[in-house]
Amino acid sequence: MNKECNMISRKGIMILCMMLMIGLTGCADNGPDSRRVKEMEQWVQTANLSGTESAEELYQAALEEDTLVIYSVSSRVFDVKDTFEKEYPGLTVEVKDIRGDDIVNKLLDNYEKGEFCCDLVICSDCDGRLNKELLEPGILYPYIPWDIAPQMKEGHADRELVFVGEALMFFYNEGVFDKQPISNIWELTEEQYKNRIIMANPLSSFSTYGFCTAVLSESDKIAEAYEEYSGDALVIPEGKTAGEIFWEQAVKNIVFTNSSDEVMEGIGSAGGGGYWIGIMISSKMRYQELGYHFAPIYRLNPLSTVYTPNTVTIAGGSKNVNAAKLFVRYLLGETDGTGEGIVPFRTEGTWSVRMDIPDANSVPLSEIDCIPINEEYLYENMDTMSEFWKELLKENVTP
Repeated sequence: MNKECNMISRKGIMILCMMLMIGLTGCADNGPDSRRVKEMEQWVQTANLSGTESAEELYQAALEEDTLVIYSVSSRVFDVKDTFEKEYPGLTVEVKDIRGDDIVNKLLDNYEKGEFCCDLVICSDCDGRLNKELLEPGILYPYIPWDIAPQMKEGHADRELVFVGEALMFFYNEGVFDKQPISNIWELTEEQYKNRIIMANPLSSFSTYGFCTAVLSESDKIAEAYEEYSGDALVIPEGKTAGEIFWEQAVKNIVFTNSSDEVMEGIGSAGGGGYWIGIMISSKMRYQELGYHFAPIYRLNPLSTVYTPNTVTIAGGSKNVNAAKLFVRYLLGETDGTGEGIVPFRTEGTWSVRMDIPDANSVPLSEIDCIPINEEYLYENMDTMSEFWKELLKENVTP
């Protein structure tokens, strides 16, 4: 009897454990993450991001929707908003000007809470997070209009849609120099440039961080440039790279500020402080028409420029997906490339992403010592790079 009871008891425990496991599995399947994935799958089907709607069909559908909400790093999107609302009466757009890193954090937080309050995201990916943490997991989605796709340049309409080409680059003060003063990046480490170089703090400027880290990723080229500059091979201590040595020396000559706007004032305005060299976003070149006296450095050994194009993506869960699609079309200049939406981004310091539209910048990327931003490298080395800059700035920036 006791033996039989023990067998029944053991069987009962096994059955109870199995039921518990099944129950836990069911709970996992119905947890917040699983529910969110299912919500996104349903949304993707409804959004029909590979649809072939015309602009007019999207407009009529968008009239039934609410205000289009855009998170953007570019202030020029406000100009696009104004002309878009005139082009499409009855539609309203709200643009929220947000820093790049804050956009990523805000979208992750929105997704976790299930608050789908953003429709479109306009941002460059200067540390790889946009791709790795938002696009790959299905929090953001590319929408590439079917009739515009054939006109897109190679590499500009793959996992994300690029709508304008921009770059972080070196500039010089034309009020001080009548021609480009340097030909090798290592010249910036010379004593004469002490407190004459200005750039945004890479830990507070998303795009400048991308530029600085891109230089670190090109250590072989930096080492070769040193040998060309000095005539001797660079001595690289164990555990260091040529890129790190360059920044450790250059940082002693750099004055750090908060933004590209302040860099532009420093090297380009009459009372800007007399800086000689600045690092900033290329699109600031449009202010030359207003009297700012700075010029780009296009040729520099081993690089003068890091290509950091701006992308536009639709936020998963968007409640105004038709308006979002319509805005993307408008931003790209519509089917024939003549639409008003592209105009604010066709200025000196920008490059076209379409084969049927010429570059706005007078010098093509092919004639510039330019490297593409390496999103994979930036993301994989994010913690190391951030720590490197924290230590470097701690030692060289006066609070």
